[in-house]
Amino acid sequence: VAPIVDADLLVLLSDVAGLLDAKGERVPKVVDIEREALSLVRKGKSHEGTGGMESKLEAARQATLAGAHVVIADAREPGIVDDVLAGKDVGTWFVAREKRLSAKRSWIAFTLRPRGALVLDAGAAKAVVEKGKSVLAIGVLGVRGDFRAGDSVRLVSSEGRELGRGLSRFAFEDATRLAGTKGDDSEDHVLVHRDELVVFGP
Repeated sequence: VAPIVDADLLVLLSDVAGLLDAKGERVPKVVDIEREALSLVRKGKSHEGTGGMESKLEAARQATLAGAHVVIADAREPGIVDDVLAGKDVGTWFVAREKRLSAKRSWIAFTLRPRGALVLDAGAAKAVVEKGKSVLAIGVLGVRGDFRAGDSVRLVSSEGRELGRGLSRFAFEDATRLAGTKGDDSEDHVLVHRDELVVFGP
């Protein structure tokens, strides 16, 4: 809903003070959910909540990518919403991405169900995440799943970290055949074009 209404802020009220670190202390601010927050999440659900912190972090990730700040705070605290809106140091603040996702990229990232994955080598991962480049065949270590041209695929590092998602220009069989082959930047060796991919990292 946050991107639909062009929201500046999403407040998620829970039964905890916010995201907690390994010592049980509240984390006041998170810039990169992938690197700073996911490692702190305990798998499973709280005894009171129905979605657990993991689902709240996924909601926060989607909203921050859409350009909205997110605060997870304790619903049991009197006046908590007023405190959040006043900018007080309560809950955990997840910083919005400076550049909002377009409607198309939001659709690619969160509406389409990924049908497979492309595993990228270190060079390709850096080019995609840091330089906004397309996914070229030479940088693909492996292909997973069973997808067709135009389907959504996950872009994964060699360590298994999801870097983003995009629309594959090739079906599984052709992507597998092209993976690791050298070519120029022509359309023949672009597996996912930069205009049709979303990066989850910073």
